[in-house]
Amino acid sequence: MVALLASLALAGAAGSARSQPTMGTGIYTVQLDPRLCPSPLCGGYWVALANGARTRCADGIRRARCYAAKAVDEHRDPLETAIAEGALVRAELESSEYEGIGPLGVVAVAAVYEPAGRATVTGGYYRVVDTRVRCVRAPCFSYRVTQLNGRTRTTTSDVDLGTAGATRAEVARALKALRTKNGLFARGRFTREADGGRSFRTSRLFLRVPPPRA
Repeated sequence: MVALLASLALAGAAGSARSQPTMGTGIYTVQLDPRLCPSPLCGGYWVALANGARTRCADGIRRARCYAAKAVDEHRDPLETAIAEGALVRAELESSEYEGIGPLGVVAVAAVYEPAGRATVTGGYYRVVDTRVRCVRAPCFSYRVTQLNGRTRTTTSDVDLGTAGATRAEVARALKALRTKNGLFARGRFTREADGGRSFRTSRLFLRVPPPRA
């Protein structure tokens, strides 16, 4: 098991918000549609707002999840590679007219984050950033953890990547993502530590898929 432990600096928590983000800023979960019926009515994707109870679909109605007949990139061209089961996407939900059928949902994707890890999935979806604050003694709250699609923000002294059950290569990529301004997307829970610190224990990591080369 590989664990990432670090120091932290306290940043206050703000109130949570689960409303749909403005266009182009939403983070959505993606599940493949296993239904067997003629495309495009089946075989696309089920999309839901990460951490949200309801998602505003392309027709304007809020549902537990929305059906998208296809996925396109920011230029509205078909994605070169299908989105992986359980991935997160930064996207917009739109509609497209299908001849003889009518409008169907389309997910317009700006970025894809594929899941990594084999642990039982628990907890909410968060963005984790290493603030690079270092302290003389523990606990040091140096990780900023922000709820996806919300405003709840806190800090932790530890981020445990080993609890996700990812490979060493995946953990190495997650460590690198933590140190970028965009941070690491992960799912997990918070626990109190004996030294007075607080740990974010991951149950799934989400790693950015490199954009296709021109």
